[in-house]
Amino acid sequence: MRIITALFSMLLLSLLLVPMMSYATESQPLQLFLDGKQLTTEVAPLINKDNKVMVPVRIIAESLGSKVQWEEKIRKVTVNKSNISIQMFIDKKEVYVNNKAVQLDTAPSIVDGNAMLPVRFISEQMGIKVTWDDLTRSVFLFNQESDNKGTTTAPTPVDNISKDKPDNKTTDKPSIKPDDKTIEKPSSKPDGKATDKPSEKLGADGSKSVDSSKDKPSAQSPEPNSSNAGTKPVIANPNQPPTYTTTSVEAGAKKPEAVTVIQSISMEGDQFVVKTSGGKAIPDVTTTANPNRVQIDIPNGQLAAGLKLNSNGEGTITEKNAAVSQIRYLLFSKESSIVRIIIDLNKKIDFKDSASSSSTQLVWSLSPAKERYTVVIDPGHGGKDGGTVSFTGRHEKEFVLGVGTKVYNLLSKEPKIEAILTRKNDTFVELPGRVSIANDAKADLFVSIHGNSILGKEEVNGLETYYYTEQSLPFAIQMHQKLLKASGFEDRKVKQEDFHVIKNTTMPSLLLELGFLSNKAQENTMFQETFQNQVAAAIVAGIKQQLRLD
Repeated sequence: MRIITALFSMLLLSLLLVPMMSYATESQPLQLFLDGKQLTTEVAPLINKDNKVMVPVRIIAESLGSKVQWEEKIRKVTVNKSNISIQMFIDKKEVYVNNKAVQLDTAPSIVDGNAMLPVRFISEQMGIKVTWDDLTRSVFLFNQESDNKGTTTAPTPVDNISKDKPDNKTTDKPSIKPDDKTIEKPSSKPDGKATDKPSEKLGADGSKSVDSSKDKPSAQSPEPNSSNAGTKPVIANPNQPPTYTTTSVEAGAKKPEAVTVIQSISMEGDQFVVKTSGGKAIPDVTTTANPNRVQIDIPNGQLAAGLKLNSNGEGTITEKNAAVSQIRYLLFSKESSIVRIIIDLNKKIDFKDSASSSSTQLVWSLSPAKERYTVVIDPGHGGKDGGTVSFTGRHEKEFVLGVGTKVYNLLSKEPKIEAILTRKNDTFVELPGRVSIANDAKADLFVSIHGNSILGKEEVNGLETYYYTEQSLPFAIQMHQKLLKASGFEDRKVKQEDFHVIKNTTMPSLLLELGFLSNKAQENTMFQETFQNQVAAAIVAGIKQQLRLD
């Protein structure tokens, strides 16, 4: 009898605890992310009485460059963007898209002064890809307007979430990769001289010229797709040589990229190490707060046989580390072969690229989060060294000082950044002196600014970003994409060269060639204040992204 009574008591207690646990999960507010960046809203996304996920339309629309109007008398919200106009009325299921009636499953509503719309409608009408992470109760939105070169997998539906259906849950948010990148290796330099100009080589007559051969064809980055709970990982055989992705290639198209095999994942002291083989890995790293987490996506990736997965397709590594609670890994997208590594953190940290990275291992250092970061901006040349001469006879040193000063002024407004200029006026600083300024300051980042030139080939134009160390490569890719967008110039790719200032600095370092001063049209643009302000803002955005301050 006592046994029966005890069993009955335990059953009753468990029945009482289940709704309490469910309530704890459901009471956690939903989070909203757009293109990997968390949006701060007055009203968090919510699940309404119809079991539909509702999101605030204004912050999403405005973040996508749309205009939103509110008419109080008739309780009407209008969203206008390029070729689309959406008109909706609060508490009415009928909305108008380009003057055509569309029926919604659930009506827009007002919550604390914010118009809320079902996320499915946002997805269909505004070109947004949507995924739902049940673990963190997060809605992830991705703008596909500029990323439509390939086909995409339909996102996991999030408008009708059922709490008892595990298939509705996806893993952490997919990340957005740079659209197009070519990494070129350093060219051999027989004289080994330190140079401040990446693209110039001495000709037989002593004049300076640039190798105008066309860049190598760029490798198209894979497009991330939604992950499903049932996705089966592709396991690499360590005894087999690296293979290539089985992507169909048309005549003249780019070659598929070599697969990167993830051999091991571990913490080694205060460093996080991913050992690889096969193709060179170019990771995409994002960090989130609340919860504190680092996410690493490795495209064209496979997991080695030693990295075991559970029935849900996820592997876990438990770490005895003050900062790291656990490490998870999975094949996030089967179609794009994206291996995702998630580091769950106990506290906020600085997660920085390490100089120990190489073609066979990715290394990041973990350190306590800084209150302020030091960034050195290096306007090239100066004083007796005028740099290259533009089409109309102006000197490069003037252009780069103008841009460098604008970058410095913008960085000085950032509370978490201490900016340093290697020169503030028309003075000459030796190359080793520029390196010493950065190394002595224990700078977190170094950016050298230049203008390009090619003698006798006025038609050549475009923008180049140079790096040397492996730790600088992710920084280079991010920065290059922002500069291309800001400048509108031709893409002359991300390139690797052993230039003195980026070879001898100890932190992630870049040398930027912001256009060709020898090209008449480009020179005219480069000396305009508007252009310089746009480029300076792009450089600051790239710096903030690298420091995880955006």
